[in-house]
Amino acid sequence: MKVFFKLIILLFSFLSALNLNAQESERPLPPVLDLLTVNPQTGHSRLTWSPGGSPDVAGYIIYLFTNQEGYPVDTVYNPAARSYTYSGSNASFYSESYVVAAIDSSGNPSPLSNSLNTMYLEASIDTCSNLIELDWNSYKSPGPEVSEYRIYYSSGGSGYSYEGSVAGNDSTYRLSSFTSYSEYCFYVEANLSNDSLSTSNSFCVETDLPVPPAWINADYASYNDKGNTELSFTIDPATEYNNYRLERSNDSLSSFTIIEELQTSEREISYTDMEAPEGRNYYRLSAVNSCGEAIVFSNICSTLRMLVTVVEDKIILKWNSYYRWRGGVSSYSVYRNISGFFDKIAVLPGADTTYTDELRNIMYDTNQGEICYYISAEEGINPYYPDAVSKSVTACIEQPARVTVPNAFTPDENNLNDLFRPYLSFTPAYYRLVIKNRSGIVLFRTSDHLDAWDGKSHGQKLPEDVYIWFLETETPGGQKISRSGTVAIIFN
Repeated sequence: MKVFFKLIILLFSFLSALNLNAQESERPLPPVLDLLTVNPQTGHSRLTWSPGGSPDVAGYIIYLFTNQEGYPVDTVYNPAARSYTYSGSNASFYSESYVVAAIDSSGNPSPLSNSLNTMYLEASIDTCSNLIELDWNSYKSPGPEVSEYRIYYSSGGSGYSYEGSVAGNDSTYRLSSFTSYSEYCFYVEANLSNDSLSTSNSFCVETDLPVPPAWINADYASYNDKGNTELSFTIDPATEYNNYRLERSNDSLSSFTIIEELQTSEREISYTDMEAPEGRNYYRLSAVNSCGEAIVFSNICSTLRMLVTVVEDKIILKWNSYYRWRGGVSSYSVYRNISGFFDKIAVLPGADTTYTDELRNIMYDTNQGEICYYISAEEGINPYYPDAVSKSVTACIEQPARVTVPNAFTPDENNLNDLFRPYLSFTPAYYRLVIKNRSGIVLFRTSDHLDAWDGKSHGQKLPEDVYIWFLETETPGGQKISRSGTVAIIFN
């Protein structure tokens, strides 16, 4: 009898072992983990999966996946479950990986599913470049690929707004436009090729940076009476920056060199460049951050250079266009000095860069050795600085010394060609005219260049003949001229 019972026990044990092996060999198929996302407000991780297809599924086990091993965090005893939110997630502090397994009614777990990782976003302030830098780990999915990452931000507790996007193979973003002394919060959204979305944690930073200028206006670059360049800049009054850098480039828009480092709380800066090289010079002012880097530049301004040449009886002025006012050049004014002070003689459209002055119209009006000009440019409408003016350097030409003497006149008192005198292209500093007959007798003399000979001597008309004249004069510039010749009296 004892032998019989032993055989029964052995048989039962054998059958139990067979049943256990059968159960293990019939483990359910693993589910497919489709999506892993983070709630930016709560930091909770949410998993979404598809069933593996096994008929006997009693629920699902949720695992944290680290070093290729799963660590169960919860079990969902619902065969119809397709998602799970893990409130104990640390996705707000670092990236986490998860897997899922199915369990059957006998408690047998399936193999682990594929793994997915949460996106972890960090943000930092680059004080040197005045940027907010965003960096996150890529979302790795064995199925749909990331087509793009979308960035959202909140400022000062406001709701989130769309900021921008980067390609799916990128994981950085730089924000350059933001308000100082405010809290900015961000999250990133991965847009997958199957139109599903995976979201990162939210990350907040305090923008405790001095407010940079929103703009710097180069008001003008203008020559003064000494030939030095006067510069003026106006700065956004809302800025908290006090460090600025003034740069100059000669005859080009590149190769700027520093000519002055300025530290000031003033928002209107004036500077005189007394060492500017010859030629056209360009200037710009920049705001400099605490790292010594220029982050905001003004528009570029330039000096006006002018060239004056004389071609026959024409004085030709040419100058470079003024570069570059925000309001453009509305007009150019031409100034001329022939008598000791400058007069405005013309106003030209802002597109013009040449002007022609007629020498014959002024040659008898000047009492100086030189004729001088300068140009002034006037800016159009500019909200940052109204009525800006830039003067060119003054350019002068020596007064042309021209003496024209007629060789005959008809003093018959009909008011046509009745008088004789030399014609000068200048107002002389010294003048002496003497007229003699062939015998050397002086008939007329004067030291006034406007006096003319009427063909008489002691009130008596002289006969038709050839008479000799002698002229000595000096230009306002000190040039001495001596000439002689003959003039004929002819009666009609």
